[in-house]
Amino acid sequence: MGTAPYLCVLLLCLTGVRSDVVLTQPESVVKKPGETVRLSCAFSGFSLSSYYISWVKQVPGKGLEWLLYHDSSPGRFAPGIEGRFTPSAVSNTAYIEITNLRADDTAIYYCARDTQTEHSDYLDYWGSGTFVEVTSAYQCTSIHISDVQVRPSVYISSSSCGTSSNQDEISLLCLVKDFQPESINQRWSSSSGDINTGIIKYPATLGQNMKYTMSSVLKVSASDWNANRVYHCKAGYNSNTMVKAEIQKPQPKPPKLIPLVPSPETVYNQTTAVLGCVISGFYPNSVQVSWTKAGQKQVNDVLLPSTSWRSSDTFETVSYLTVTVTDWKNGDDYVCQVTHAPSNFNQRISLRYREEMTVLIRNPSIREVWMNKTATLECSVVCSDPSPIQILWEVSDKSRSDGVLTYPPTREGSLHIIVSQLRTSAEEWESGVEFVCSVHGAASSAPVSKRISRAKVNPKSPTVRLLPPAEEEMKSKNTATLECLITGFYPDFVNVTWEKDGVLISSKTRAGLTALEQAGTFSVRHYLTVSTEEWRKGSAFTCAVSHPPSHFNSRKTVKIIQEMTVLIRNPSIREVWMNKTATLECSVVCSDPSPIQILWEVSDKSRSDGVLTYPPTREGSLHIIVSQLRTSAEEWESGVEFVCSVHGAASSAPVSKRISRAKVNPKSPTVRLLPPTEEEMKSKNTATLECLITGFYPDFVNVTWEKDGVLISSKTRAGLTALEQAGTFSVRHYLTVSTEEWRKGSAFTCTVSHPPSHFNSNKTVKNIQDQCLDTGISVTLRKPPFEEIWRNRTATLLCEILHGDLEGARVTWQVDGIERKDGVKTQSPKRNGDRDMIFSRLTVPVAEWESGVEYLCWVEDKSLPTPEKRSIRKAQVEVKTQPQVYLLPPSSEEMEKDQTATLVCLVTGYSPADIYLAWMANDTLLKSGFVNQPVSEDGHSSWKSSSQLTVSADEWNSGTTYSCVVGHESVTSNLFRSINKSHNKPTLVNVSLVLTESFKSCS
Repeated sequence: MGTAPYLCVLLLCLTGVRSDVVLTQPESVVKKPGETVRLSCAFSGFSLSSYYISWVKQVPGKGLEWLLYHDSSPGRFAPGIEGRFTPSAVSNTAYIEITNLRADDTAIYYCARDTQTEHSDYLDYWGSGTFVEVTSAYQCTSIHISDVQVRPSVYISSSSCGTSSNQDEISLLCLVKDFQPESINQRWSSSSGDINTGIIKYPATLGQNMKYTMSSVLKVSASDWNANRVYHCKAGYNSNTMVKAEIQKPQPKPPKLIPLVPSPETVYNQTTAVLGCVISGFYPNSVQVSWTKAGQKQVNDVLLPSTSWRSSDTFETVSYLTVTVTDWKNGDDYVCQVTHAPSNFNQRISLRYREEMTVLIRNPSIREVWMNKTATLECSVVCSDPSPIQILWEVSDKSRSDGVLTYPPTREGSLHIIVSQLRTSAEEWESGVEFVCSVHGAASSAPVSKRISRAKVNPKSPTVRLLPPAEEEMKSKNTATLECLITGFYPDFVNVTWEKDGVLISSKTRAGLTALEQAGTFSVRHYLTVSTEEWRKGSAFTCAVSHPPSHFNSRKTVKIIQEMTVLIRNPSIREVWMNKTATLECSVVCSDPSPIQILWEVSDKSRSDGVLTYPPTREGSLHIIVSQLRTSAEEWESGVEFVCSVHGAASSAPVSKRISRAKVNPKSPTVRLLPPTEEEMKSKNTATLECLITGFYPDFVNVTWEKDGVLISSKTRAGLTALEQAGTFSVRHYLTVSTEEWRKGSAFTCTVSHPPSHFNSNKTVKNIQDQCLDTGISVTLRKPPFEEIWRNRTATLLCEILHGDLEGARVTWQVDGIERKDGVKTQSPKRNGDRDMIFSRLTVPVAEWESGVEYLCWVEDKSLPTPEKRSIRKAQVEVKTQPQVYLLPPSSEEMEKDQTATLVCLVTGYSPADIYLAWMANDTLLKSGFVNQPVSEDGHSSWKSSSQLTVSADEWNSGTTYSCVVGHESVTSNLFRSINKSHNKPTLVNVSLVLTESFKSCS
C-alpha cells in the first residue's frame, strides 16, 4: 500500500457525508524522551473485520506522513518505523504504541478509517487527532505575543472537478496561515452578502515557526456555484486589516494544438511512423479528435487519457495516428481536427513529410593540434539528394577557400554523406576565432550553418590506478600482466615508464588506445607483462606517470600479497559413472602449510572415515595441501551437502567451502579445432593446434589426435577443465608439432567423444598457405540494450568484427536458420590501429526478440578457412517479478549546507535484471543531472538498482514535480513515482501535502 493514496485527503470527503461512523481520540499527552506512549482511537459504526485503521502523523507546520495501517492482522508500515511503532486493537478501540520517544516524535497523530476492505485511494473518516509533546520537562512555558499581530495569508479552493459535475453540493476550503495571535476573525461572504450557515471551522494549530494555521469549509449548492457566483473568505484582527481571497467557478478555456511528426531516424530505420497532435491548456475535460488523410477519414487513431495540471486547472492529452513510412513519405496532407464544445473551439492542424538536411561540424583532434601544429575542421552533410549541395567556409566572418578540401558524396543506405575539410594552423584555432560551415541546397530556402570555435580549457591532471594481474591469466598462460589505468586528463599527452624494484623496464610493455571520456577528458591503459614466476617472487612493480601540461607526476606500486585459497572439486564423472564411488578433493594454497588443518562435514556431521590428507607440495613460492573424502556414488547423488573447513593461523575463523550434487541432464559439447598462431611459429619454431571443447555436461570427454589418419600419442596435453557460467564445462586439448611438419600440409584431426550424451565428433585442419596462417578474427554478438527495447519497442543486435584485413568480408544474418535482409545495416570496413573493424546491426520488433528465436551473425572472408558464426537468443525467464519503487526526498541539511537537493529512486525485488531508469521534471524527460547505479543482486533471487538526481535548492523550492520513471518487462507501461515541495495545497488539517504518487483529485 503506497504512501500517497492515504495522504490525499480530498475536499470531496468534506461534502457532507452523513453516517453514524465516529472516531474519538484524546486531545493531548506530554511525555519525556525515552518513555513509551500508547494512543487510543475509539470507533463506532464499523468493525475491523471489514475495514482497516490507518495512523497518520503531522509535525506542526509540516505535511501529513502516513505511518501504518492494520486490521486484525499486524498490518503494513512506512519504511523505517517498524519496531518502534506497534498497532493493536481491542473490541472497538484501536491503539498505536510508540517506544523510545524522541523530540522529533512531537506531532499530532490521527486515526482514520479506510474506504474499502482492500487498498483504497483515500481515507473517509478521521479522528480529531491526539497531540503528543515530547519534552524534557512536563511544565510548558506559555508564549504571550498579544501585543504583536502578524497578518495571515489566505487561500481558497474548491472540490468541483468540472463544469458538468454531478455534485449536489460544492465544498469551498479557506486556509488561513501564519498568523499571530491565535484569536483571529474569519468570515465568509458572497456577492449577496455575509454567509453564516453551512460553515465548518477547524481549530487553529501552532506551528514550529510559532505562528498559527486554521481552516474553514463552506458548503454551497451546485446551482449557486454554476451561476458563477463569487465567494469571499476574509481573515484578520479588525475590519481595516482583513485579508481576503475569492473564488468562482472556472470559465471554459480553449486548447492549444502542437503537431508531432516522425524523426528522420524513424523514417529511415522503421516501417511504421506515428503522427501526434498535442492538445493542451483546455478546460473542462471534453475534447473530440478526428484524423483525415488527403480528405479521407482515418480510423486507427488513439486518444490518450487526459492529464490534469493543478497549477493552471487545465488539461492536456495527446492523439496518435499510426501510418506506414511509405504513406508518410508520399507527401499527403494529414489533418488533425480538434473540437472543444464548451469553448466553441474547432480547429485543425496539417502535417506533411518534408526532406531534412543534417549538418555536423567536428573539432580538430587534440593529437593533431599538439603534435603537428595544424588543425583540421570537418563539416559533414547528410541528405537524400547531394546534387545541389554547396559547402562554403567562413573564418571570422570572411570567406575562406585556402586549405578547403571537399570530397565526393558517399552513400549510406538511402542517404548521402558529403564531407568538407578546412585545414588551418594550430595557432589560429587556439586563438578562439569562429569558423562557420554554410551549406546551400535546394532543400532549404536559406543556408544551414554550423559554427564552432576553440573554447579555453585548463589542463586537468590524471587519476592513476595500478591493477595486479588476473589469476585466470596466470593459470592459463603462465604470464602476469599488470595494468596501469590513467583517466581524467587533458590534453591527451602523458609519459609512462615501468620499474621493477626501482630498476627501469623497457621491454614487454605496451600502450592501449587513448579514449575520449564523456566529460571531455582522456583515458589510456598501459600494460607490463612478466612471467608468473617473476610475479610470485614478490618483486615490487611501479608505474610512473607524468602529465607535463598539468605539471603532474605520480608513482603507483604493486606486489603480490600471499593469501590462503581453498578450492573444492566435484568427484570425477568417470569415477561416479564407472566405479560407483565419489572422491571429493579439497585443495588449500598457502605460503605456510605448518598450521593448516583440514576437516570434513557431511550433512552437518563430522566425517573422518574415507578421508586422506596428503603432505604439502611446493609450487614456486606457494604450498598446496590436498585432502580427499571418498564416499559412495549413491550418497553423492542423493544431494547431501559436503563441507571442507580449513583452520590455520592466517585466519581468525576457518575458511569453508561447500558442495552438493545438483541434478542436471547431460549436454553434448561444441568442438572447434584452431590452427597454430603465426607468432608461435616465428618465435619458437613449433606449431600448437588447439581443440576447444565447450558447453558439455558432465565433465567427462575422451580426446584423441590423428595425423593423416594415424593415431598420435606423444606431444599432446590437456588444459584444466573449466566450469562455464551456464553450468556446463569447457576444456582445451593441445597438440604440438614442428613448424616444418605443419607447413608440409598434413591433415590433423581432433576426435572427441562424450559418452553421457552419446556424442562423437571429429574436426580436421591443415595448412592452406603460409600467408593465410593468421586467422585471428574476433567476432562478438551483443544483445539489444534494454532502454531501446523499452522506449522504442525495437531490438537492435550488434555484431562486431575485428581482423587484420576485412576488405571483401561478407556479413549475413539468419533468424532461426533463415537468412534475414530487412532491418540489416552493415558499414564498410574502417581501420582501427592495425586492424579493420566492421559493425553490422540487425533491428527487429521487440515481440520477435522476446519470443526466443535464435539470431546468427555469419562472417565469411577469403582469409578464413571456415566462416565465423556467433548466435544469441533472449533468455526465457519463467518467473517475472515486478519492481518495487521508492522515491526518497532530499534532506534539509543538504539544502541548507550545499544549496542542492538530491532525490534517490530505489528499485528493488525485480527479476529479470534488465531495467530502465529515467527522470522527468514536470512533463520533460531529463537527459542529464542524474547517476544510475549498476544493477546488483539483492540476495533473494532478484535484483536491485538505484538512481540519484541532483538539482539546485532553488529548483526544488520552486515546486517542480520530479518523477522517477521505471520500465521492466514484468509490467506493460512505465511505473512512475513523483515528488515535489507542494506550495500551499490545503488538506483537511490545514497543511500542505509533501509527497504524492501522481495522484489527481480531478480527472
